[in-house]
Amino acid sequence: MVAIFHIKSTAYTNDSYESRFVFPEKYYAIVRDAVGDWIIYHLPMRRAGKRRNRPEGYFAAAYVASAHISTNNPGYCEARLEQFLEFPKPVPSKVRDGPILYFEDGMLESDGSVNASLNQQGVRAIADGNFYRIIEAAFGRAALDHESEPTLGLAEDGPAAEERTRILTSRSLRDRAFRQLVGHAYGMTCAMTGISMRAPDQTYEVESAHIMPVEAGGPDSASNGIALSRCVHWMFDKGLLSIDADYRILKSRRYFETRIDGLLNGSGQIALPKTDSHRPHPDYLRYHRENVFRR
Repeated sequence: MVAIFHIKSTAYTNDSYESRFVFPEKYYAIVRDAVGDWIIYHLPMRRAGKRRNRPEGYFAAAYVASAHISTNNPGYCEARLEQFLEFPKPVPSKVRDGPILYFEDGMLESDGSVNASLNQQGVRAIADGNFYRIIEAAFGRAALDHESEPTLGLAEDGPAAEERTRILTSRSLRDRAFRQLVGHAYGMTCAMTGISMRAPDQTYEVESAHIMPVEAGGPDSASNGIALSRCVHWMFDKGLLSIDADYRILKSRRYFETRIDGLLNGSGQIALPKTDSHRPHPDYLRYHRENVFRR
């Protein structure tokens, strides 16, 4: 069964949502039924005067590996998540095209107002068709059709759990989404050099690099990505360059190509995305320094 995880929760923390979600015990049955299937993260509209580090809407999908009642946090439970996949752009909770259309059934009251109780529910089950409409809006129908089995297609009711998993774990789909997500977060500009080159065919020289490699369990999220020119990307992956906790560029003792110095940012720091949640996460930067960087 698929579900929505609404991150406006008193137990929610920005540091854990890619692999862990804490929720009130009253939702345990819904989450238990979602184990072995997928959820979509949703962030509500910002209240007036409240700071927001991420746009509202549906912004990521993840596979629910397990769920258990917390032993040290009475009244709460925890879900363990895998295969976190951030959408290239958040999908608004509703789209305006004539009448207001909500992606989730039951979100619209008979008088045309929003179902406030459902909208604020921390965890809510949704129909397969609702799930598919959201991921179709996130990735595009053509991209999903490309990943579907030719003999199966994507039915109106949405793909089965196994088909969802096959599609959403596809490396080609995830790589395309990651490139768009990180590229747009950095304005298609290398974070270490400030260089942005576009060819006549409208493609950019900049690449999207994982900070913590996928092979090591790194998620496909903006906070685990950084836009880098191809040469700098290669140096970053080989451990010749890294980034400290204050976003300063670090050079390995094996870094001998001084001609690259003239390209690196004069400030000695990387350029950061405007959206706070898209900034490199300290945990992923630490992993790169400790496991990839050649000091």
